[in-house]
Order: sequence, then C-alpha cells, then structure tokens
Amino acid sequence: MECDIMENDILEALEDLGYKGAIIDDEALNQAACKGAISPEYTKLCAWLVSELKRFCKLEENVEATNSPNESEGFQLEMSGLLTEMNCPYVCLTSGDVTKRLLEKKNCLLLLTYLLSELEAVRMLAVNIPGKEAQDGEGSEVFKELKCVCMTLGMSKPPLNITMFQFFSGIEKKLKETLSKVPPNYVGKPLLSKTLGPSHW
Repeated sequence: MECDIMENDILEALEDLGYKGAIIDDEALNQAACKGAISPEYTKLCAWLVSELKRFCKLEENVEATNSPNESEGFQLEMSGLLTEMNCPYVCLTSGDVTKRLLEKKNCLLLLTYLLSELEAVRMLAVNIPGKEAQDGEGSEVFKELKCVCMTLGMSKPPLNITMFQFFSGIEKKLKETLSKVPPNYVGKPLLSKTLGPSHW
C-alpha cells in the first residue's frame, strides 16, 4: 500500500515538473523501480532529476544514466556521492553496501520521492536564484512567504547550495529556540503531531 501511494505521488510530481521520459505510467514506474540501478530507464529518470536540480543548486557531484545493467555499480557510487553532498536524511539510501542500496523497490521509490521533493522545493524558490528561472517568477509568492518567516525569526539569507531539508530544519531549529523564550501556552497546540516526510507532500 505504501509503495502504491508513493508511485502515484511520483507520477503526479513528474507530470507537474514537465518530465517527458519513458516512465509515465504505473507499469513503467513499477518495472523501473523493481529493477532499480540495473534498469537504464530508472537511471535515466534519476539523472534527469539531478540535472534539473543542478540548474538551481551548486552541486559538485554528477550522476550519469546507464546504458546497460553492467553499469549499475558506477551509477550507485555516483548517486551515493550526490546524496552525501545533499545531506540526504534517509539512512537506507546513505549507509550499507553501496552496490545494493538501489536494488530494492522501496529504496528506489524513496530516492525518487526525495529527489522530486527537493526539485519541487528549489523550483518554488527559484526567484532567489539569478537567471531565467528567477526572472520567470515561478514560486515567487511562496518565496515571499518564506522570506517573511526568515526575517521574522531573524535568520540570515541561506546559501544558494543549501538543500531544502537543511533550509526547513534551520527554520524548525530557530522556531524551537524562539518558542523556548515565550511563556507556557503562548502558542496553541499544533494541528499536526506527527513528522511529515517528502512522501506526504
């Protein structure tokens, strides 16, 4: 059930982001995710997401699509380097045997979910980055709201290469610091009591 929900979310996100590759339906995504790193189509999708991320983030690591299953280990090594650079919070994607991490369907779906959530977030904040993407004004209202939050909390402007996970973690940390200085019950109870991850957005 969890994988089904992730698959639906992934396909919707890909459509929203303008993906034009081969993985456009449930069957294609399922086949690619089941094979993971040994599927050239899966690696092409991952490489596309990374290339889109690099339009907005100064990432040093690069990820190339494969042409055959024999290149799967090299792909996983490259992806491991990228995830380390991005400070990916998912242990199953950053620890253990690097040549086996992306051979399980759930891990493969989780990787796509993570990359998609990062790409969606940086596109919404594209107005903060010089260039055509910023001039288009995509996500400018969202950026303005986040900018107000940062200004209210007295936070400095984040570096351009920060990941969305780091950005929102910083906001969360600052909020906790601020709330620790106000009287009890100054703020009402939260509407959500559970932590949300990329698969919930």
